[in-house]
Amino acid sequence: MSITAEKKANAQWGCVAASWYIKASDRHPQIGRLYHHLAILKKPSLWKFACYGKSLTCVVPFPNARDSLRTLCILIAKETQPALSLAILSEASLCKLHALIFLAGPELVLEQASNTAMSFLQQPGAFSWRNCGVSLAVANISALLGNGSDTNSLRVAFDFTIQRINEQTMLSHSATHHVAPPSKIRAGALEAKCEENRRLLQISKWMTLNALYTAMRCPSGTATFQDSLAFIGVMFCFIHILCLAERETQIDRELNISLRLQFGPDEIEWALVAGYLNHLAQLRPVTDHLVQCAQQSIWLKKSEEGEPLPEDFSIRGLVWAYFAFCPGWPGRFDSDEDEDLLRNVETSGTHEARADRPLYYGLRLAFETPYLSYDAITVTFSTGSGMTTFSTTPTWQLLRTDTADLQAQHFTPNPDAQYSSPSAPASSALDSDYVHVRRSP
Repeated sequence: MSITAEKKANAQWGCVAASWYIKASDRHPQIGRLYHHLAILKKPSLWKFACYGKSLTCVVPFPNARDSLRTLCILIAKETQPALSLAILSEASLCKLHALIFLAGPELVLEQASNTAMSFLQQPGAFSWRNCGVSLAVANISALLGNGSDTNSLRVAFDFTIQRINEQTMLSHSATHHVAPPSKIRAGALEAKCEENRRLLQISKWMTLNALYTAMRCPSGTATFQDSLAFIGVMFCFIHILCLAERETQIDRELNISLRLQFGPDEIEWALVAGYLNHLAQLRPVTDHLVQCAQQSIWLKKSEEGEPLPEDFSIRGLVWAYFAFCPGWPGRFDSDEDEDLLRNVETSGTHEARADRPLYYGLRLAFETPYLSYDAITVTFSTGSGMTTFSTTPTWQLLRTDTADLQAQHFTPNPDAQYSSPSAPASSALDSDYVHVRRSP
């Protein structure tokens, strides 16, 4: 296909190409190559960083995306032109920080960029949580995962956790659910043990946590509080699997130590998390249905909860969101209808469902980890009593599609089980540039 040099024609063809890549990624969300092509079509922004991050941190990553990301980072790191508005300046400062982290910038330069980005993020009205919050969450988590590094401790731990849980529960994902095996873990020194990588990962962790704390401190009477719910819901999803990975890696002492060195759940300010959940529970009541779903690890699936939120499309297929949704939920993920734009249409039901997400993950963290507790009588969250061990916590459960699944047999983890790298899919992201998408009749 030939694209003319005219900006208008270029933009039109770019939009057409992007729409088809979005359709393809909806049907094959684990394929990193698709997000790489989508990122190339985007203008420099947090969303472009998020697309590259998704390409490198999905279940079947596309390693060559690092070359494209490096080119983008070099251009952004050299950018000195002032932005036209405060919102653009805030996003630009975060993009520059991500670029410097990827390029392993000097310590003083990174410190200055970090302080600048965080000052804009904490300034009321300076950052658009509504438009850029989810992209920021995905980009931050991608940086924590080393943007596709094979030896990143978090990535290794998540791959380990996925395989271990699948083996324990004998969970078989059919091809119709588009679930691919996690990527292979390659031999090499874990990043948490390398001084230079540790420095960059510490900055990524600082940025990720401070962005989360800033969002949770937003006053409830402002539009920012509502706009940041999507960002917080995505971050709580990540924290949940982080706690899960800490538990599952306890049979591998070296991996568990490396995980804790890079990002241990005990580094999170759980008192702030509990306070935020209590405040949110006053605005959005914690229903018995919500508590039951969290206790039994059932995904929210009532009739009015059957539609995905816009942010669900942004994290589906990523390795850290592997267990975020039940297989086959919801049907619109695999719809053949031309509804690319309708996914961003929000109603009052969308806002209510979005408020339920942090509460749902807060309840699961309270029931499954020692970091949070929940009192059903007073309907309040508090920090947990045991903050250093999982020995007294309930057994982790996968998301179930309905109550009948709860009667399925649980398999007790075998502490003597040997871990081997998951096998790569027969057709990996490196095999072909093309993914066929069936056209609607």
